[in-house]
Amino acid sequence: MNGALAAAADSGAIVLMGPELNYDAEVNRDTIQPSVLLLSPDADIDAPDRNGDESAPLVLRCVADQDLDDADLYEDSDDFVSVPCTPSELIKRILRLARRHQLTSASAELVHVGGIALNPATYQVTANGRPVDLAWLEFQLLLFLMENVGRVFTRDQLLANVWGVENIGGTRTVDVHIRRLRYKLETGNATYFRTVKNVGYGMMEP
Repeated sequence: MNGALAAAADSGAIVLMGPELNYDAEVNRDTIQPSVLLLSPDADIDAPDRNGDESAPLVLRCVADQDLDDADLYEDSDDFVSVPCTPSELIKRILRLARRHQLTSASAELVHVGGIALNPATYQVTANGRPVDLAWLEFQLLLFLMENVGRVFTRDQLLANVWGVENIGGTRTVDVHIRRLRYKLETGNATYFRTVKNVGYGMMEP
C-alpha cells in the first residue's frame, strides 16, 4: 500500500475497507472520527447512513472498470475512482474529499469575497444578497478560488485541484466554467475573476 495512505489510516484521517486494500490497522471509532471512508471494489459492506450528520465521513468508492455502469454503486458514495489508478490520482481524490469534509463539518462558516457569500455546508451562493444557482463544478471552482483570493493558477492546476484530474476535456473546460461564473456573479461593475494572459485565472476583491 502507498505509504501516504497507510500513514493517513494510522492517524485516523481515513478508514480503508476491503480485502484488496490489504490494511489491517484498527481505528478506535469512539475517539477518532475519520474524514474519508475508502471502499475497495470488493468491500462487502454498505456505506454508513449519515442521517444528516455532517461530521460523518465522506465515502470514496473504488470501482472496477467492468462495474462502471452499475448505478447502484454510486447511490451511497460521495465520489468514485476507477481502479486500477495511479497512487497520485487516488490521493488527489482523498484530499479533495477530506477538504470538503472539513469545510462541511466546520459549523457552516460562510466564505466571503466582496459581495459574494458561499456556504460550503449547504452549497448555497449569494451575490449581493441575490441567490445564485451554480452547477456542482462551478461551485467547486468558485470555492477553490475564493479560498485562494489573490493567487493565479494555470488551467492545469485548476483541473488538478478542482476536477481532481490533470486533464479532462482539455483546458477549455476551465475557460467555459470561468465564463459561466463571470456571467452569474459579475453584475454591475463588479469584477472578481482575473485573467492573466498565457498563464491562467485567479480571483480578486472587486
